[in-house]
Amino acid sequence: MTVSLPSIARPLAAGLASLTVAAALSLTALAPVQAAPAPTPTPAPSFIETGVSDPVSAAPPVSRPTTQSCTVTLASDFASNAADGSPQNFSGTLAPPAACPGPWSKVVLDYTSKVSGRQFDRSGTLQIGGVNVWFGTTQEPSGPQTTTFHFSKDITDYSSLLTTPQPFSGGIGNYTSNVYTGVYSQTVTVTYYRTGKGFPAPRTPDKVIAVPVSDLTPGSPSSTATLAGLPRNITAAQLRVTLKGNGCDEQWFTTVPDKVAATFPGAGLCGHGSYREALVSVDGTRAGAVGTYPHIYSGGIVPTLWRPVLAIDTLDLRPENLDLTPFAGQLVDGGTHQVTVSMGQIGDTWNVMANLFLFTDHGQARTSGALTTSKVAAAATTSTTVDPARNGAVSYTQKASRNDLTAGYIDTSAGRVYTTAANNRTWQNAGTASDNGLVQSIRQSDRMTQDSNSRIGNKTIRSSSLDESYPITVDASSANYTNDQNFSLTATVHMGQDVDSVVKEGSTRTARNWNWELDSYGILGRTAGVTSESDGHSTSSYKGKDDAGKPYRHNIVTEHGKVLLNK
Repeated sequence: MTVSLPSIARPLAAGLASLTVAAALSLTALAPVQAAPAPTPTPAPSFIETGVSDPVSAAPPVSRPTTQSCTVTLASDFASNAADGSPQNFSGTLAPPAACPGPWSKVVLDYTSKVSGRQFDRSGTLQIGGVNVWFGTTQEPSGPQTTTFHFSKDITDYSSLLTTPQPFSGGIGNYTSNVYTGVYSQTVTVTYYRTGKGFPAPRTPDKVIAVPVSDLTPGSPSSTATLAGLPRNITAAQLRVTLKGNGCDEQWFTTVPDKVAATFPGAGLCGHGSYREALVSVDGTRAGAVGTYPHIYSGGIVPTLWRPVLAIDTLDLRPENLDLTPFAGQLVDGGTHQVTVSMGQIGDTWNVMANLFLFTDHGQARTSGALTTSKVAAAATTSTTVDPARNGAVSYTQKASRNDLTAGYIDTSAGRVYTTAANNRTWQNAGTASDNGLVQSIRQSDRMTQDSNSRIGNKTIRSSSLDESYPITVDASSANYTNDQNFSLTATVHMGQDVDSVVKEGSTRTARNWNWELDSYGILGRTAGVTSESDGHSTSSYKGKDDAGKPYRHNIVTEHGKVLLNK
């Protein structure tokens, strides 16, 4: 069976990689940031990269238990396109291997792709039992040499779904032509690790349910999923949401206030400002809002920025979590329930992937309870200041904040459990646009915190805290642009991911933190239709803990598309 992926396939006209540069920079919307005119990236000597290294990452690999394991292959060298060029999915039925029955200490998804020729970055998904397990994007090829990229993903939280045979369907939504010839060859496996000494089965959700939310657009910025047949004995609920912007919102953090876009009408800057959030409601009651990491796809801004170090979390887009446990009491009534996701200020289409992870009472078949508090604003508190133009440059500052609280209780076999969930966000984006809007600089800070506490009486039985900081700085120029056959694009990007997570359950405390940073420079030029410059360099580092809680440090240095240091 073959299935196309129309909603997440990147249109051939989109993205900087198309080299229709006037449109390209408007689509990637390189928004500004400081009160002074934007600095122009340091020019590099003319150089054309050849033999670019395969993608590398400073992040730690998924840790693997040393116990017996069984690997099931979902796809082997499966082409993203059929013989007629149309996109296609791999599909089948995934059954737990007889030699490795659950419960498992870990389950790991491995996804390897190969591509050559010329192609855009594309989006891909994998669904098992109707639940989205992976949502990410690809590396662009850099010519006739084959580029191989791989990621691993811990999918142990989906164990309840994997205990019985489930249909699966997945792949990369890719489109080809006589110019864009690249076809992605995909090999996908799932490995089940048995339990053993030092590798027990972790506590995982008892049920995982897809929340089928449609794409959101400026004309239809809200979508509702109706859920039926939920367990009658829920004790905790977590919603995970992955957001992906497209077109003008591909690099949403670089869009500018409408007043700035109007100042430079010839630059094609994307407006609507830069703040993005998805507001979640349950049965019409606001439950909280989630942001998103500032993902940059491998063709974003300047493609040579991301060869061979991809932007953070490009291959496997980072989800955000919202604790819906205060709503558990109303989810167990045996009726249907509606989850609505809305994005109020967007400039283009957003893909939304959402799953509900449920924990149930193993001591009784029914629980009951109620939501007691919902202090969630309909929209974040925002402000925008645009300074008067000075020397051809316009600077602006945007700010947003949220302080939300929900609370509720659920009567369980262990007693009445009260849960409070607090979600806070502090966001700022400052920018400058100059040189007729073709030179831009942005500096964005985004901090989101989540704190949840569940107690019986005065005794805390579970608590969790998550502190995420997502800084990004972009300086980019398309000032040396004549037409799509004669131009020079340059950019520097700094992006980071600072995360601190602590979960306490009974006497068990699990903590993980990391600082992941990437600094990259890229230049791409064409003269009379021939590539005249294609170069870049980057440094990346990771300091913190891996998924097993062990210290991990890694550094990468690249130059001219080649890895110089990777240790």
